[in-house]
Order: sequence, then structure tokens, then C-alpha cells
Amino acid sequence: MQVGFIVILIIAIFVAVFAIQNGAPVDVDLFFATFRTPLAVVMMTCIIIGAVIVLILGTTRQFKKRSESKEMKNKMRTLESDKVLADNNIKSMETELQTLKDSNNSLTAKISELEERNKIHTETIEKLNNELDLIKKQHTSVESSNTDEGAGITNYDEKSEAQSE
Repeated sequence: MQVGFIVILIIAIFVAVFAIQNGAPVDVDLFFATFRTPLAVVMMTCIIIGAVIVLILGTTRQFKKRSESKEMKNKMRTLESDKVLADNNIKSMETELQTLKDSNNSLTAKISELEERNKIHTETIEKLNNELDLIKKQHTSVESSNTDEGAGITNYDEKSEAQSE
């Protein structure tokens, strides 16, 4: 705070010295009028007008920067909210993926179990078919031996059936 005061005091001293050294009156033509004023006043007026122009341009530029900054902050907030939504979607998709993997694993286990059962049933059916074939062979061999020995019996049965009708 004191440093700023000292700097302003030094600048004020330089301005006072400048005004004292350049006190000679000069003619100033401004459009259609002519003025006679000290050179220090003319120079100070020009410096002040230049400072005001720089201040206006700087302020305008600063307002543009602030508005751009606000726009960027709004975009950043929007993008952050989009990122949060995307992160939530990713988490839900990862959860769903894990659920699907678990479901897939359980279904794979069930398929393996069913394949084992199918294999056992297939083997059982093959055994039963083999036993059935053996029984058929035995039955046909028994029938053929009965047919050879009992040809007369068959005829007798047919005659007795015909008589009973």
C-alpha cells in the first residue's frame, strides 16, 4: 500500500516538473476554432485522451475475454455432466456385462450337465437297443426252433380254430 502511494507521488512530481518546463503558450487548431493554451496542457490532454482510448479498448477486450471464459465454463460444466452420465452408463454396462458373463457361465455349466445327461441317456438307449436285439434274436431262434418242431401243432391249432367257428 505504501509502495503504491510512493510511486504515485513520484509520478505527480514528474508531471509537475513537466508542466513547469513546458508552460509556453501554443496555438492549437481544432476543426474551425483556434486556441492558445500552454504546451503542457495540450500534451497532458493528448496523454489523457490516449489513456481513455486505451482504457476503453482494454475494457472491451476484457469483457470479451470474460464472456468467452463464461462460455467455456458453461461448456465445461455441460461436458462434465455429460462425462458423469457417460461414466454412469459405462458402470451400468459393465454391471450388465458382468451379469451376462455370469449368466453365460451358468448356462455353459447347465449345457455341460445336459450334455453329460444326454451322453448317459444315449449310452443307456444303446444298451437297451443291444439287449432288445439280443432278445429279438433269442425270440426268433426260439420261434424258428418251435416252428420246425411244431409244424403239426400249428396246423392242429388252425383246424381247431376253424371247427370252433
